[in-house]
Amino acid sequence: CDDDLHVFSDTGGSYPSSCLSSFFNTSGVHKIQVPGIDPFKVYCDNCIAGFGWLVIQRRLNGSLNFFRNWAEYKQGFGDLNGEFFIGLEKLRAITAMEPFELYIALEDFDGAKRYAKFDEFAIGSEQDDYALNMLGDYSGTAGDSLRSHRKMKFSTYDRDNDREFHRNCAFLHVGAWWYNSCVDSNLNGQYIKGGKYEEKLFARGMCWRAWRGHNYGYRFTQMMIRPKCRNFPTVPHGNTTASKECESF
Repeated sequence: CDDDLHVFSDTGGSYPSSCLSSFFNTSGVHKIQVPGIDPFKVYCDNCIAGFGWLVIQRRLNGSLNFFRNWAEYKQGFGDLNGEFFIGLEKLRAITAMEPFELYIALEDFDGAKRYAKFDEFAIGSEQDDYALNMLGDYSGTAGDSLRSHRKMKFSTYDRDNDREFHRNCAFLHVGAWWYNSCVDSNLNGQYIKGGKYEEKLFARGMCWRAWRGHNYGYRFTQMMIRPKCRNFPTVPHGNTTASKECESF
């Protein structure tokens, strides 16, 4: 792949197709274009895990409600400089271009940081309910709490695609995700300050089972993708140098 690959818009301009562009040498909001979609703004992160990551989801203070319907998750919502979800249709178009890798950064309420990285990631079209079609090999420190969601369709409270016949996982866990029956992870669940929550609220928070179990929600989560064909180094979340560069979060 080409880290300066440009897509030409109908108006004659051109934009990079990912955050790997040399034009985006600082973290922040930039504009990209991918085939089939008008140019749109994204947040590029160069400090949490190395260069060229495109942020697709961020939770950091609970200021934004993530318990939303299918149309909102398709379109995307929030503030790129704060909490947001990029939108399933944009995510589909991006991951359809070429192979991408996925990086999930987690920080608990004690300041501990861990990460999960998957060397391939792609979702399907809306006709396929944006299924988690591709999830590559895991590496990291947080454990793999996404594997059981592989091949599952995305679910919201008004579009139930999970494997629970008598329950709506999105409604039950107050979120939206690639629910199976139901969760090993729920990063679009409720933001519950303090981390640990009551057993009766099982997996309703932003849980990642492999690290802190079903009944713990994190202070900070960030999901990011990057074209995998360039062998840029990954800086593990929690690295001292990387953390200093990201103190705004």
